[in-house]
Amino acid sequence: MNITVNEETLQVPSDLETIEDFRTHFNLVEKKAMIEHNKVALRPDEYTQTALAEGDQIVVVRFVGGG
Repeated sequence: MNITVNEETLQVPSDLETIEDFRTHFNLVEKKAMIEHNKVALRPDEYTQTALAEGDQIVVVRFVGGG
């Protein structure tokens, strides 16, 4: 399946069915990040309910602390 992640087209396994699967596949589960799916910012409680499909657009914004 082809999806766009941060403006880069990637081929991902077809068993990535949800945003939560996407987060697990890309090791984002333990990281602070905001995920946008097809131009809609998702709340964390929506990750398991939001389905991935061919051609979807994902934006991942990671939060980094510092000082």
